[in-house]
Amino acid sequence: MISYWVILSDVSFLSGLARELHNKTELITLLSVAIFTSSAQHAATNNGQFDWCAWVPNTPCTMRHPPPTDKDAVTMEMIMDTLPDVSQTCLEMAITWHLGRPQPDAIPLGQYREQYFTESQAQEVIDRFRQELKEIEEHILTQNEGLELPYLFLLPSRIENSITI
Repeated sequence: MISYWVILSDVSFLSGLARELHNKTELITLLSVAIFTSSAQHAATNNGQFDWCAWVPNTPCTMRHPPPTDKDAVTMEMIMDTLPDVSQTCLEMAITWHLGRPQPDAIPLGQYREQYFTESQAQEVIDRFRQELKEIEEHILTQNEGLELPYLFLLPSRIENSITI
């Protein structure tokens, strides 16, 4: 029997998982979490950030005054004095755009530049995976038809194999 025992040192991003792996199932779980975190979860939090953060009141990068303690005392002047100035706003928008834009070297989920997997069994698994991704994409597109604000950030074609920034 192959031993899958591994000691995991600093795996803060994998909180909740065992620090030691003793069998194939635990290894599969660890790898699944790592792949999910660096692909779909990253896409879910990254791909839409400019859409939501470009309107700076949604997510101001800084506040020039503390938040009010009495909502009845809030005025438009107080809001404008509290939000970031134009310079800070432009910087926030530029950073958010650069972080959230599709990267020029992005490789979509399930695609590979190199031919790492040449065995027929591996190719069958990859082909099945790509077919499932295609079906998921079609389902998402169908669900979003006619929506005023479609949610397309998790289209498999927009999810990268890994984090490229």
